[in-house]
Amino acid sequence: MHNMSKLASGAAYGASAGSVANGLLNRLSPDEWSAVGVIAGIVVALLTLFINLYFKRKVSNAQIRALEKYGPAVKMGDE
Repeated sequence: MHNMSKLASGAAYGASAGSVANGLLNRLSPDEWSAVGVIAGIVVALLTLFINLYFKRKVSNAQIRALEKYGPAVKMGDE
């Protein structure tokens, strides 16, 4: 009996979520959704760029600190 209650609750929540999603999707026209997609793509691309720059800078700073502490692993000119 307990499993049936979980199933009924899940179905009710799913139907409610579907109804809300349908209302949100029908609120904008297809042209407006295209604009939303373009803007979202630009935002995601910029976010990716800034995250990439942040981690590249972290790696560069770590490499500089390692070189200052330990020196180069291979000395140039020594063969």
